Amino acid sequence: MTPVAPMEKTAPAESGGPIEEPIPIRAHSLLCLQGYKGLGYSPEFIVMMNRVSRALENNPNIEVKVLAGEDIFCRVCPHNYRGRCMADDPVDRPVPTDSPDNSVLMDRRVLQWLDLKEGDIEYWGSILYRISRNVDSSVMDALCGDCRWREYGHCAEALDKLSRDTH
Repeated sequence: MTPVAPMEKTAPAESGGPIEEPIPIRAHSLLCLQGYKGLGYSPEFIVMMNRVSRALENNPNIEVKVLAGEDIFCRVCPHNYRGRCMADDPVDRPVPTDSPDNSVLMDRRVLQWLDLKEGDIEYWGSILYRISRNVDSSVMDALCGDCRWREYGHCAEALDKLSRDTH
């Protein structure tokens, strides 16, 4: 599926009240947030990304619960099928299997790379520090694999900048 057209980060965003804390975010999304530029799978998904990214940008002391599975973004994603990401599943397999989907596998790789465990609760600033010390564009093949969003280059650019700015 092709991502929906970019929407402004100030697009119809602030509905839904305060964001829960700790914010449940899957491990690979911690990296996605670095390069987020207003693109997403649906308008609802983009709104949630806008809300969360803005909250995190404004407060490094927000607590995040790191997951390897469904998170705050998945809840509004059109590819979420009973807690499983169907975005990369073959079209001829209409019902999910018990094997982990590509997103979960990516989460597990990121958890290991950042020395985190599923369910860890960390301050956003601490997570940013871990990312800045351990991740740049040179490790994206290992962590992100063939993620469809890599072609835009936003993540690589943002991860390299974060790494440079903290070294």
